[in-house]
Amino acid sequence: MMDDAVRIDPEDNSGDRAVDERIEAYQRQLRRLASELSLAEARERKEIASDLHDHIGQALAFVVQRVSVLKGNSIFSGNDRDFEEILSVLGQAIRYTRNLTVEISPPVLYELGLPAAIDWLAERAMDRYGLEVRFTETGTLSNIDENVRVFIFKSVQELINNAARHSGSPQVKIYARWGSDRFEIEVSDHGRGFDTTAFTNGLSDDCCFGLFSIRERLSYIGGELIIESSPGKGTRVTISAPCGTGE
Repeated sequence: MMDDAVRIDPEDNSGDRAVDERIEAYQRQLRRLASELSLAEARERKEIASDLHDHIGQALAFVVQRVSVLKGNSIFSGNDRDFEEILSVLGQAIRYTRNLTVEISPPVLYELGLPAAIDWLAERAMDRYGLEVRFTETGTLSNIDENVRVFIFKSVQELINNAARHSGSPQVKIYARWGSDRFEIEVSDHGRGFDTTAFTNGLSDDCCFGLFSIRERLSYIGGELIIESSPGKGTRVTISAPCGTGE
């Protein structure tokens, strides 16, 4: 009977390796799923913004044109004030629709490219937060895959928002180095800074969660996130990414 006993080798860790491999596989699947959901959201937002512009925006512009004609034809009717109120409300609706279209999906990202989109983010940061964002670039910009553009735009947007909310610095610098097949974007400030162990340990601080999200997006496309910060000494975040996503 003793010959049939199961012998366990204390040095055999094949079971642990199998568990680790399964965990890594699940992590890769979750990362891929989160990234694909993010891209699907960006595509849907782009379609919604296009519909707002093509249908509601143009319809409102047509109504304004027709009301203006009616106002001109009835100049002696005594209804000038009513027409002015109608045109004022229509003008507000058109401005709101345009702003909403840009908020949902900035056309500049798809029509003019990533550098122009970063310039737009800089202008928006000044309008929204009073934060000065200086953007400079070197090198020659290659054609960047649309999925990469979406990820990088969302990442830079998140970094600017983090600086506005947490750094306490009145200025942020963005420096892009464009290459033929890869590029880097550096976002820095001279604000409060933070202890990077909160990020490396996966703590759920608002700022760290945003950085974690950026890191996961970048890893999906073969990119990398480098964070340099310490309390009272500002923060520098470097995004490194390929111009294309391959498969």
